[in-house]
Amino acid sequence: MDTEFNFFGIKIKKSKISNFIKICSKIGLFALIFGSLFLLCHSVLVSPDDYNFTFVQGSNMTQRVDSLENCIQTAKFFYNNWTGRVLPHVLIGIFRNLSPIVYEIVNSIVFLIFIIFITKVLNKKSTFLGLLSVFGYLSFSMMFGEKFGWISGSFNYLWPCTFLVIFIYFVYNYFQDEKKLNIFYKIFLILFSFIVGFMHENVVFVGGSFLLCLFLFNIKKFLKFENKKKVVLILIFIMFCLGSAGTIFAPGNTKRVEDVNSTFSWSFLKNYLDNIVVLIALILSMITVFVINNLQNIKKEKIKFFSLKNIKNHNREVIKEEFLFFILPAIIGTIPMAVIGYFPPRAFLAYETMFMIAFSKNICFIAKHFEKYEKSMAVISILLTLVVFGKFSPSTLRTN
Repeated sequence: MDTEFNFFGIKIKKSKISNFIKICSKIGLFALIFGSLFLLCHSVLVSPDDYNFTFVQGSNMTQRVDSLENCIQTAKFFYNNWTGRVLPHVLIGIFRNLSPIVYEIVNSIVFLIFIIFITKVLNKKSTFLGLLSVFGYLSFSMMFGEKFGWISGSFNYLWPCTFLVIFIYFVYNYFQDEKKLNIFYKIFLILFSFIVGFMHENVVFVGGSFLLCLFLFNIKKFLKFENKKKVVLILIFIMFCLGSAGTIFAPGNTKRVEDVNSTFSWSFLKNYLDNIVVLIALILSMITVFVINNLQNIKKEKIKFFSLKNIKNHNREVIKEEFLFFILPAIIGTIPMAVIGYFPPRAFLAYETMFMIAFSKNICFIAKHFEKYEKSMAVISILLTLVVFGKFSPSTLRTN
């Protein structure tokens, strides 16, 4: 029965109060996430890369990037001499000529969009605990300031990964018949695929692995699609590959690889070791979901806990969705970095993005299972919020 409360003669149902509190809580969390990154961006000093990118590359630091033409000239220099990341470097040049407050606001909005879409890929909507869990995951990851606070870091890592997760959200849910797209969305997604592939080499490795796994492990489903849908998906794949080719085979990447040790090395695993806290959180969340699923099924169907049939029939979300389409592509995507030999922790963000998609799904599943304990979940939410912002707040004034 929905209890009613009387406020100054106005009767309000308990369910409406509960929904109002949930909406306010989510809005408050949005504000806290936005405000946290805004403070970080506002307080961080200009990094060496941010300073260097203020000048036209190849001009011996004598010509400032003060026009779109100079932005393109600098991006072209990088493309031919250092990296294939044309779009990030054009954006860096543009924003370095705007008021700092513009970057601080826009970058904080992009950070919020990044977190929201991570929670939406497998959950279809953003929940309070989903948003909080992803932000908490990020706050314990390596080089937070360099990935999200620096101008050069944000445009090289946060923005490309935001494009990546938006791309994955639409492609995955369209492929799995979870989302219908009209003709305009389809055209946009096809063109957007090229942009995503042309953004960053790590996005290419992760996004390409994701597409391969999605098609490979769903080949029977793909063959049953109507021809129009097949054409759209094939065009998405082709456009992503074209953009990827433009990034990977940039002359600058060839020169860069020649300057580093290009033999196979296990040193790339250091990124996994450095992020051991967040990876343990992911593993524990998967184990918890597995146990909850089995306990539910044991009660309902009296099946054996470790039976292969049980694993196949009742844990598809963990095994198929999370592992095959997100965790496995991230692992495959790190293989090129083992050969390239240059894999800084901030470049690990594209791989973390895939892990966070799975982590968010697990947290939302666990929360839904215990939603009847609303008071307990509210207390846990408050405690987790304090933990996350307690961890994050000291870094807002850190400039190194």
